[in-house]
Amino acid sequence: MGKKKNRKIAKSKTGKKAKKLQKKHFNKTVSPELHKEKEQKALIPAAKITPAAATTFSKKLEEVIAENETETKKGLFGGKIIFLGPPGEYLQKDWKALWKRFTRGLVRFLVIFVILLVCAGAALTVEAFANGRVYPRVALSQQQYGLLPAAEANSKLIQNINDYQKTGLTFIYGKEKQNLSLEDLKIVLLPDQTVEQLPVFNLKQNGFFELVYSLFSEKNIIPISKKDDRLIFNTVEQKLKLNEKRARPASFYLDDKKNLQIKAEQSGIVINQAALLQDLNSRLITLSNEPIEIKTLQELPAVTFADLDKEKEDLLLKFENQISIKSGKQVWKFNPLNHLDNLTFRKENDQIVVLVSPALVSGFFQEKVFSMVEKPVSPLKIFYNEKGEVVFEGKALDGEEVNKKKFVKDLEMAINSLDNELELLVEKKKATLEIDPKLQELGIRELLGTGHTSFSGSPANRRHNIKNGMSKFNGVLIKPGEEFSFNTILGEVDGSTGYKLELVIKAEGTVPEYGGGICQVSSTMYKAALFAGLPIVERAPHSYAVSYYAQIDGYGLDSTIYPGVRDLRFTNDTSSSILIQTFVDGDHAYINFFGTGDGRQVRLENYWRGNYRGAGGTQLIPTKTLPPGARKQIESAHGGFDASWDRIITKNGVETREKIYSVYRATSNRILVGEGAAPATP
Repeated sequence: MGKKKNRKIAKSKTGKKAKKLQKKHFNKTVSPELHKEKEQKALIPAAKITPAAATTFSKKLEEVIAENETETKKGLFGGKIIFLGPPGEYLQKDWKALWKRFTRGLVRFLVIFVILLVCAGAALTVEAFANGRVYPRVALSQQQYGLLPAAEANSKLIQNINDYQKTGLTFIYGKEKQNLSLEDLKIVLLPDQTVEQLPVFNLKQNGFFELVYSLFSEKNIIPISKKDDRLIFNTVEQKLKLNEKRARPASFYLDDKKNLQIKAEQSGIVINQAALLQDLNSRLITLSNEPIEIKTLQELPAVTFADLDKEKEDLLLKFENQISIKSGKQVWKFNPLNHLDNLTFRKENDQIVVLVSPALVSGFFQEKVFSMVEKPVSPLKIFYNEKGEVVFEGKALDGEEVNKKKFVKDLEMAINSLDNELELLVEKKKATLEIDPKLQELGIRELLGTGHTSFSGSPANRRHNIKNGMSKFNGVLIKPGEEFSFNTILGEVDGSTGYKLELVIKAEGTVPEYGGGICQVSSTMYKAALFAGLPIVERAPHSYAVSYYAQIDGYGLDSTIYPGVRDLRFTNDTSSSILIQTFVDGDHAYINFFGTGDGRQVRLENYWRGNYRGAGGTQLIPTKTLPPGARKQIESAHGGFDASWDRIITKNGVETREKIYSVYRATSNRILVGEGAAPATP
């Protein structure tokens, strides 16, 4: 009992001493005198206490503690209470604590590891589920697309946009209400471009945290559209009859006595375009059909009665000035005084400038002037049909169009500056060409040359034969290096192949025969080969000049054929095949050559006609093919002459020149007369 009691006292004293040593460690900044005094107080009780059972270990421990009294470092075992006793007992208690701490840490580690493993598995599961799907909280209007598979979301979004495209919008002004379709407003939604906005999660490119972040941020898809704001304003204004409420500037008119009078101005209202555009855009981005209420602004007239009255005399001179509008050899007269209702005015530097209204351009000038010179563009698409046949959809005809913006400026300048002439600017419009990839593999990529002739004035049978003959060559392919023979492809020419009787030039005269008019086809083909720059192997002009072949380009570019006697032949000297397209457009025949160009440029120049020869007198020719005394003219009188052209081909910087020469004989009137009757004087 005594030993235990003494041990407890020693333990208590030693513990107090350890605590004071620890306190000493944390008070390094205390003054040396005070620090020394505290040390003495701390050590005195410990020196008077004798351990109950002194051991080598305890002595050693006491020495270590004493040594640490002067150390500034942390005390042994961190200044904690030390239980003195036999080494075995001390070590046994220390390992148990160490094992306890180790097992507790291991459990915590395993718990954290399992939690992390579960979270990682959940994240991978979520990522795998979201892969190829739209991010969460993605919407368009009230439609949600979040977490839908990309293909399904695309299809749904496109369907929603297409459905909205078929609807319309309601515009309201006062008691007026108009329902206008998006087609009426020329508003086109673009679903394919809108779909590209859908954000799709990709496991290889995106991470889990992006997916989590998307849960807290909503994304709205905005439909992409194409529209013309000016057209929308004008359409709404017209449909709601707001154009009738616009301000009206002062204007001129002619009274019953043809005297120039001024109509006074009038204030009005105009659509608030900014407000309308804002409301319209809000409907489109949400695919909403909510009605739009039109807001207006007050509009004041730009020109007043006083403004026009001040300039009346000068303006009358401008109105009476007659302007000649020219295009080539065509001339049109324009008198502003006859179109006062389509003239407007603007104040500029204290002067009145005369303007032309759009209605005058789209009405009077389009009908009376532009339609006489403009030609529509005819694009061409070439492809194979299901039967493997080459199909031509279109004609590849370039168009001509009046530059209307320049015309309006020029006309207004002529009116205001008292000019009396104006040249009409007509611009070429290139036809687009779309070719099947399989044909492109054969080298059919571009237009090489075009033959163009006119057969205006031809009789019905001749027209029929031209169309029938043209059809024989449509879609023909000429291989590289191959020689083209017109007669070979033409084949038999008789009633069984669809031809009708028509006049043909033969040695005995111009007589009816099946296929009359086919030379229009061969002459058009010859021109196509000429302008494509192909080498001509065989060609012959007609025996006498035929006006049909001179209507386009002039004489000397015709080519006669007669199976077994005359042929048209040329060579495809390009590196790819040539595809032939033939078609008839009204009184005009066209033949196009398509292939791959090699940079050669072709031009015809130096047109010449000369060596004229008279027709001579009329010839009466007896025949038994006619009843006695009957007459039939087989030839009309033609004067003879020569014609020539130069064809210049430039390729790789080298210019080649060749002469095209044609001799047309003179012929007199030739009349068949049935034998058995005395010939009469013609």
